[in-house]
Amino acid sequence: MLVIGLTGDIGAGKSTVSSLLERMGAVVVDADKIVRQIWTRPEIIEAASKRWGKDILDENDRILPHVVASKAFYDETEYKWLCELIHPSVMVEMEKALSGDNGLKVFEIPLLFEVGKPEWVDFVVYVTASKEVRSKRNLIRGLDEKAIALRERWLLPAEEKKKMSDWVIENDGDLQSLREKVDALGDLLLKLAYPIMVSVTCGGEEEAVNIARECIEKKLAACANIHPARSIYLWQENVEDEEEWEVSLKSLQCRLYPLRKTILEKHSYDTPVILVHPLKWVNPKALLWLKGVLGI
Repeated sequence: MLVIGLTGDIGAGKSTVSSLLERMGAVVVDADKIVRQIWTRPEIIEAASKRWGKDILDENDRILPHVVASKAFYDETEYKWLCELIHPSVMVEMEKALSGDNGLKVFEIPLLFEVGKPEWVDFVVYVTASKEVRSKRNLIRGLDEKAIALRERWLLPAEEKKKMSDWVIENDGDLQSLREKVDALGDLLLKLAYPIMVSVTCGGEEEAVNIARECIEKKLAACANIHPARSIYLWQENVEDEEEWEVSLKSLQCRLYPLRKTILEKHSYDTPVILVHPLKWVNPKALLWLKGVLGI
């Protein structure tokens, strides 16, 4: 599993990027959607109305987001109070989404750096655009420059956040231009999301070493571990007990089929047993190492 934190400037196109990644096969978790759900909780409504008064509610006692914004974004103390009210619950809900199948998971978190990057985020993608372009997009959403300035006044500087990110997507062009950038990055991320360990036993140490070297020289695996193994198995109705050598190869799913083919070509057994172990998680630096060695 690979977890991406997606963040960026207001109006830069984070949601567009997340939707494009979702179409490529990523699981997307939107922090803003979670926030909207949290605002329906009675205890949250009660805490906010107690602090800011009943005028933040409509006639059905539902939160009026624009009124909350007018209360919170004008004062740093109120802004921090709002963050402390909402974000712990947001984190709890996002962590629930970490369970389940392996693969690429994208968490769209506008305040990722401001609230502290979660330890479970492997890499950060930052979406940016020029102020002029963002202003036009925000006006379509009903946010003028004054409203944006209020929302950004308590945020970390954009340049600082870019430096803390692993990839920056410039979104000043049209949708096709953005799609090309996201397709390229998404293709890489989907490959990194599926690390594997491939293992096979051999009749001798020399054969195990030869298979390992062949796979690594072809850049089908990044690393191999070779160790003696005692194998007990059923063959032609007889229980066999043999000393063998096992090769374990670290690679990515995208290299599996040529890797498997190479093992079969180099192996002396008529029926070698090749096992593929999907890895739930690999640390980010190791993934980048795999990327470099395998030429991804």
